[in-house]
Amino acid sequence: MDWSVLLDNARLFLLVFARVAALLRVAPVTSSSAIPPLARGALAFFAAVVLFNFAGNVYGPLPETALGFAAVVIAEILLGIIMGLFLQIVFAVFQTAGQLFSFQMGFGASQVYDPLAQVEIPLIGQFLNLIGLAVFLSVSGMQKMFFSGLATSFRVLKGTDFLAASDYLNETFITAIGGLFGQSLILAFPILGTLMLVSVTMGLLAKAAPQMNLLMVGFPIQIGVGFIVLLISAPFLAEKMSSIIDMSFNWMQQYFLATKEALP
Repeated sequence: MDWSVLLDNARLFLLVFARVAALLRVAPVTSSSAIPPLARGALAFFAAVVLFNFAGNVYGPLPETALGFAAVVIAEILLGIIMGLFLQIVFAVFQTAGQLFSFQMGFGASQVYDPLAQVEIPLIGQFLNLIGLAVFLSVSGMQKMFFSGLATSFRVLKGTDFLAASDYLNETFITAIGGLFGQSLILAFPILGTLMLVSVTMGLLAKAAPQMNLLMVGFPIQIGVGFIVLLISAPFLAEKMSSIIDMSFNWMQQYFLATKEALP
């Protein structure tokens, strides 16, 4: 990389850096408080150096006034945040499915700290988050975030473009959120369906034989059955998580291309 090119195009490089840094601040893994801000900033800088080559033709003339250039920088930051939210929605899906698991298994009151979301979530929700994180890294999620996400965005879109097509952004976000949270129900269905049958069966037994103290054995049975079903359905969960992650990147790319076509 010829550093003189970066120095000659310092304002353009600042726009690239703003989008990359905003994405890394919001995206899964890199937004964790366990990552030092200096390390995140260094990653954003070197990623911006690599991605600078993709941003040459899409920006055109930059504003000459300080106020106009500041508005363009803010637009780049907002676009980076939106890209990160597309990926955060995926982990919200895993967390939602885990919460459904926890409540049905009797772990609704057990809360653990999630360092990624920086909130307390149910135990099984954290477990599914960790599985989702492992799947995200195993399917090259970080590489896709840089090449399928950022590189594609710099080829077709500048920060102010998504503001011009804000109506399409709202429609895309509603579709993405609705579709992804529908996937959380699919993720939760094996355990929810099984534990619902267990609850119905114990209810019928309690009605047929009131002398049986099913309240004492009901919770251990639900927890045991829940863990067994979770173990059996683990391959299905990992495969479904992989498809959800791919779906989020596909939606992101479709949003970039459709926004470009929607521009006047």
